[in-house]
Amino acid sequence: MAVRAVAVLGAGRIGRQIALAFALGGHPTLLVDVKERAGVERAALFADARREIARDLALMADRTGLDGLAPCDFVQEALPELLDLKRDVFRRLAGRLAPDAILASTSSTISPAHLVDAVERPERFLVAHWLNPAHIIPLVEVVPSARTSEDVVTRTLTLLERLGKVPVRCGDSPGFIGPRMQALLMNEAVRLVEEGVASPEDVDRAFKAGMGFRYAQVGIFEFIDWGGVDILHRASRFLAEALGDARFKPARLVEEKIARNELGPKTGRGFFDYSGDARDRFETAKVRALLRQLKRERA
Repeated sequence: MAVRAVAVLGAGRIGRQIALAFALGGHPTLLVDVKERAGVERAALFADARREIARDLALMADRTGLDGLAPCDFVQEALPELLDLKRDVFRRLAGRLAPDAILASTSSTISPAHLVDAVERPERFLVAHWLNPAHIIPLVEVVPSARTSEDVVTRTLTLLERLGKVPVRCGDSPGFIGPRMQALLMNEAVRLVEEGVASPEDVDRAFKAGMGFRYAQVGIFEFIDWGGVDILHRASRFLAEALGDARFKPARLVEEKIARNELGPKTGRGFFDYSGDARDRFETAKVRALLRQLKRERA
C-alpha cells in the first residue's frame, strides 16, 4: 500500500504515540487537534506534543482543525472513548478526505457497527485498536464492520505490518480480543487483593515472573495444549466448585475437546495439530524461546 501521508485525529497521549509510530515508519504524519481551544491552550498542547515525540522526526502538527486532510491516504482517529464525540468528528470529515482514503478508529470498546453510519464512505472504515504505549506495543487489533471493503482490510494489515506492528484481524465483538481478556484478568487480580490472598505488590510480582514471562513466548492456546486440555478442564471444575463461582467452569469448546480426546501434543491434536514431528518441533521451539528470554532477563 503506497501511502502519501497519514493523519491522526486527536492530539492526546494515544494519538501522539500512534503519530510517532507512523512517523517512525517513514510516513509524513499530521497530528490533528479537533477540540475547540483558545489559541494559547492549543499552542501549549502542541508544544507538549512536540516535546514528547520530537526525536528528529518530520512530524507535521495541523493546528487548524480538519482542513488539509485530502493528501492523506490513511486517517487514524485517536479521540477519547466517547461515542458521540467520535461520530461527530466522522460527520465533520465528510467531503474532506480523498475518495480512496481509509478511516480507522482506535476505539477499544465501541463497536464499528456503532460508528460506521456516521462515516461518509462506510466501505472505507474500520477499527484499528492500538495498545498503549502505541509506539512500543506491537499488537494492533483490526476490526472491520460488516460494510468494510476487503481491500481496505488488506491494505490496513499491510500498512501496519510495514510499520513493524503485529496486526490481528478479529470480529466485531465487545472488547475485541485484548480489552475483553484484560478486563477479566485485572478484575480477578483485584479480587485476590480484596479476599486477602495476596498484596498488590505480590500479585504483580507473581504475574511478571510467571504468566507474564511465559505468555511472552507461549500463546494462551499453545499453553493450553502444552499443559493439556484435560488439565485445564480439571482445574476449571475444581475452581468453580471450590470458589462457588460459575465463571470458572470449563468453556463449552473445552468440554468438546475432552469428549473427542483432543488434549494437546500427547494425543496428537488439541487446538492445534501435532501429527508427525510437529510435537517435537513445537516443544523444542518453545523451550528454546523461554530459555532465551530467561537469559535476557538475567543479563
